[in-house]
Amino acid sequence: MYKLGIVGLGKMGGAILTGILNSNVLDKKDIYLSLYEDNIARYKDSGIPYTLDALDVFKNCEMVLLSIKPQQFDEALKGVENIDFEGRGILSIAAGITISYLESKFKNADIIRAMPNTPALINMAVITYASNNFDSKYVSLAEKIFGSIGSFYKINENQMDATLALNGSMPAYIDLFIKAFIDKAVKDGIDYETAKGLTVESIIASCNLVLRSDDDIDTLIKNVCSKGGTTIAGLDKLYENNFVKAIEECSEACKNRSKELAK
Repeated sequence: MYKLGIVGLGKMGGAILTGILNSNVLDKKDIYLSLYEDNIARYKDSGIPYTLDALDVFKNCEMVLLSIKPQQFDEALKGVENIDFEGRGILSIAAGITISYLESKFKNADIIRAMPNTPALINMAVITYASNNFDSKYVSLAEKIFGSIGSFYKINENQMDATLALNGSMPAYIDLFIKAFIDKAVKDGIDYETAKGLTVESIIASCNLVLRSDDDIDTLIKNVCSKGGTTIAGLDKLYENNFVKAIEECSEACKNRSKELAK
């Protein structure tokens, strides 16, 4: 059997595969790809074994990575209920797809449910994961895969919906925050590249300060502020416009949508 099969090779699946190969987690000969007509050209000369039949991957791999959208599951998993996955593993990165659902499809499998984010494209993913068997050897393999594209955090599955806004969806929220500041700067006559550099690099530096400082975040905020100064003036407008409440509602909506997808 192949050590890892991959079903779904879009941006995220492709990024994970690249991380695996670049970090030597597995050799090409140990991986089996399920391809569709639209991505055969990309992988047919890669030296990695492949098939056009996803069921063939489920039958012939010790662990299978499911890198497909939740809406594709019913179609992609046709026939898997007839396979006994005893002693084998399933790694899913689909939002809202629960371990119990995966257990109903993959009989006797060790299940890992994970949520990476798009910085996987530059090997800086932040990943949460849960499992029905944290002692499984497939959890160890999954952690090696996660480490090849970023950092990872073990959580209980009942925390997955609430943490989604913190990693899986966070890049979009940060990007909107960045875009708003850049757009305003451009309106004020600053050229786009300068505005982008100032904004993004300041955010990166601030994030590193949060990670490295012994001070709590409230103290770090106060350290930037002087009485009657420019920072206070801006913060006051954020508070007046319910910035904190908007973030809370954003996170709540993200969590609730994840729960809806699970149904």
